[in-house]
Amino acid sequence: MLATSISTAADELSDRLIAIRRDLHAHPEIGRSEHRTTELVGSVLRKAGLDFRVLAVGTGGICDIVAGDDAPTIGLRADIDALPISDGKQTDYASTVPGACHACGHDVHTTVVLGTALVLARLRREGRLRTGVRLIFQPAEETTPGGALDAIADGACKDLTEVYALHCDPRTDVGQVGLSPGPITSAVDRIQVTLTGTGGHTSRPHLTADLIGAIGALATQAPLVLSRRIDPRGGVSLVWGRISAGSAANAIPQTGQIEGTLRALQLPAWQEAEGLLPSLLAQIVEPFGVTSEIAISQGVPPTVNHADQVTRMAGVARTMLGADSVLPTEQSLGGEDFGWMLREVPGALARLGVRPPGTAQVPDIHTPLFDVDERCIGVGVRLLAGLAAGVDRAAAP
Repeated sequence: MLATSISTAADELSDRLIAIRRDLHAHPEIGRSEHRTTELVGSVLRKAGLDFRVLAVGTGGICDIVAGDDAPTIGLRADIDALPISDGKQTDYASTVPGACHACGHDVHTTVVLGTALVLARLRREGRLRTGVRLIFQPAEETTPGGALDAIADGACKDLTEVYALHCDPRTDVGQVGLSPGPITSAVDRIQVTLTGTGGHTSRPHLTADLIGAIGALATQAPLVLSRRIDPRGGVSLVWGRISAGSAANAIPQTGQIEGTLRALQLPAWQEAEGLLPSLLAQIVEPFGVTSEIAISQGVPPTVNHADQVTRMAGVARTMLGADSVLPTEQSLGGEDFGWMLREVPGALARLGVRPPGTAQVPDIHTPLFDVDERCIGVGVRLLAGLAAGVDRAAAP
């Protein structure tokens, strides 16, 4: 059976794929600088007899596995960049790059899609691959705007019938995947407000613009006021993450900045908040006599899973991983630029369990101690290879 052949191939590749993942983990690269990672991906694919084209932006790439002129093509996407976070683990594969770490599991995503490519290459040699497959190794998922837009501009979604991706989930056990139709992540923008005033001595605040007071008002009032202007069912959240102003206790500074993120569960609420926020922020600081420059860097839309592709992915997961392998999953306020691809092509994002079974709690993603149970790699390969090979659609000889 095709499913058995895929599982056997994944088992045979296990040690090699774990070594690849550890190599990637030890050599993380921040978005738009993933040159070593891109070279490694290309080397693995070319040695397997597959073609690999680097994206026009210089990192990431596309590999098409052609099954026939009339065969539909399914996309499988992996993000390849790391985070600007120092690795806090004491392992022999910990990051060797100061201030950079695969703290979101992109090393796992890349390895899973590479392993899937090796399995599919074998099936094609055996004449058992009936569907074309495009492997999309996308750079800069953690940046704004995300690298998904670069990949799309370079033809990543052209002529695809479906597209799928996995994301590591430390709240789910290895061997299970989280899936739900509809929005599964949120829209995210980056907000930066730069304030300018006259500056002056703190003993004479009435003679100058209170820039610190203005920043404090933005920090405390803006999230509250915005929540009263947008339908709460849209799940809008404005949270500040950085404030910078002043250098002396007795001097009111001339300039300062406050930065944060705007998130929304629903697309209409995101769009409404983007339009409302500039005037709302300007109104809050106006009484302080400062001027404001507001910059909104649009990030990503919600990742909205298509119902038919969720059904298909769940069916393949139960075939490849077991009847109890699929769990429902909730929408998060995190952003994921795979959402741009799902606006181009029907598809789905599944959360890949990486927690050792029986473990109550493990470090979360985007933290220095995040790590995975590496058995998740084989699980991901089985699922994506099963989808690409169509174990649910036709019996292979």
